[in-house]
Amino acid sequence: MQFQTRMVRHVYMGVAAIAAIGCGGSVADGVSGHEPSTLGESWPGSPTALDSGTTALSSWWRTHVWTGESARDSAIDVAVDHRGRAIVLARLAERAFGVLAYAADGTLAWASTYRDPSDDADLATKLALDTAGNVYAAGSWQRAAAPVGGFLVVSFDAGGALRWSARSEGGGALSDLAVDGAGHVVVTGGGSDGTHSLARTIAYDMDGNVSWQVSELGPLGLGAIGRNVALDAQAHAYVAGESTDGTQDHLTLFAYDARGTRLWATRNDADPEHVPQTTARALALDAFGAPHVAIARAFRSTRDAEPSIELAVTKYDVAGSALWTATVDQAARNIATAIAVDAEGRVTVTGFAGSPRPDSYLTVQLDTAGRIRWTDRYGWNFPGEHQARAVALDVAGNAYVTGSAFGGAGIASFGSIAYDPSGRVLFRELDSDPSNEGRVAAAIAVDRSSARYVVGSVLSASRAVVGVLRSSR
Repeated sequence: MQFQTRMVRHVYMGVAAIAAIGCGGSVADGVSGHEPSTLGESWPGSPTALDSGTTALSSWWRTHVWTGESARDSAIDVAVDHRGRAIVLARLAERAFGVLAYAADGTLAWASTYRDPSDDADLATKLALDTAGNVYAAGSWQRAAAPVGGFLVVSFDAGGALRWSARSEGGGALSDLAVDGAGHVVVTGGGSDGTHSLARTIAYDMDGNVSWQVSELGPLGLGAIGRNVALDAQAHAYVAGESTDGTQDHLTLFAYDARGTRLWATRNDADPEHVPQTTARALALDAFGAPHVAIARAFRSTRDAEPSIELAVTKYDVAGSALWTATVDQAARNIATAIAVDAEGRVTVTGFAGSPRPDSYLTVQLDTAGRIRWTDRYGWNFPGEHQARAVALDVAGNAYVTGSAFGGAGIASFGSIAYDPSGRVLFRELDSDPSNEGRVAAAIAVDRSSARYVVGSVLSASRAVVGVLRSSR
């Protein structure tokens, strides 16, 4: 595992950890639509079903308490299903998966949990849906005794009933999940052969059986890790991550066909004197299946200079050739967190900037040739470690960015900004939760009406609860 300690992510680990730190919070009954549901040690897998209602409200806020008085529950991902329901993935007390389904009017339709009793912890990481409304939650299982761990994928049907669960052996931690409309499931992350780190990727069929799996040492054979995965229309899987030359780590992209045969792998061997490291931060495909990777790119003006970190995007063709790389440098550290590509091929990347700590959202849009169309760096008019964490697009090509932003009272809130395709700001909005607890946003989804769902955690010193915001303007 020595390779992992050299990854460029550790250059800015302090920044990345801010979003993962203590997600604790407590909201009194009756505040913001609080819905208590304490599950104790049995962690049942069967859903709790409620009437979903029919009338969509333009804006509402919900919190959900799942575990005990001092537990830390945090929402980490969200998607909108074919019924218009918001499906929310939660990490429960660092021990179990939780999935919530909210109707458009804010009614909790069902809530399901999953925990393998043989594990010390099941840590949820990503959520995805197929066209039938089946839910796929992925993360890692851990056992402290060895210690050992591996990938964990759980599927629920559209009513919240458990369909199947699958876990990998042999160690590793899951980073990302992709599911296409036909129910092809692919996950990626890190593993180890005892000497080197491995970029580990596993595909499952509709019943949770392993279709194929690969563990890659990288093009140089010295170690690699997978961070992001995407599927194209032919069920080809693209995995973005890093590989090492023994000293430096650089962006690496793998491509696999529907049977898991590697089509190609490419490594971005930048000049180590000026670009010592590049790290994959997010991945998206355009309408033609071309991969676009958002990158944290360490750059130094001279060999001995302290490196700054640029927000960068590289576009590849489907054969693995790099077509262009665009970079943005507005502070000493510019960190990409999410990427989306619209139907016209415009690329929107969001993240945060600061020197050395984050002080503003940073959002950039590029055209199909990698030219910057517009940028927006916004600090919310108040000091704080503002961090954009996610971006989603609506059918009109408007981009919705969300993250954690600080207001005048110095309390973190869900902060969202919307842009039209020309870069005009449609609105900037801090959430309207009436509590005085801090809020950390993790993910966003947009429904067909362009209403947005933002999820994260409501924080206090002793605990955290799941927070879900719906807003339509």
